[in-house]
Amino acid sequence: MIELVDPRGVAPKTARRLARRLGSADALRRIGFLSNEPEHMTGPHFPGYTRFLERALRERLGVTDFHLEIKPVLSRPAETEMIERFSGFDGVINGLAK
Repeated sequence: MIELVDPRGVAPKTARRLARRLGSADALRRIGFLSNEPEHMTGPHFPGYTRFLERALRERLGVTDFHLEIKPVLSRPAETEMIERFSGFDGVINGLAK
């Protein structure tokens, strides 16, 4: 029998609460984008998709404020300071365009 082993080790189980939910999508005003990759000249990239998402969210839901952060290294988690810059936002969309 083959045993699969997670190279990250055993993850500690911590009790976390889900984020506060808005009563309606109409309440969305501030949306953040956390990109796992920088913008580049060829091929798909998430920062490019955020421009389309911004337009759609503005037109369909009346979202007025957007903020984009780009992680410096794709394979690493976002730094705490980067995550904290999304404080006060109604939602954050994380993405990678591959």
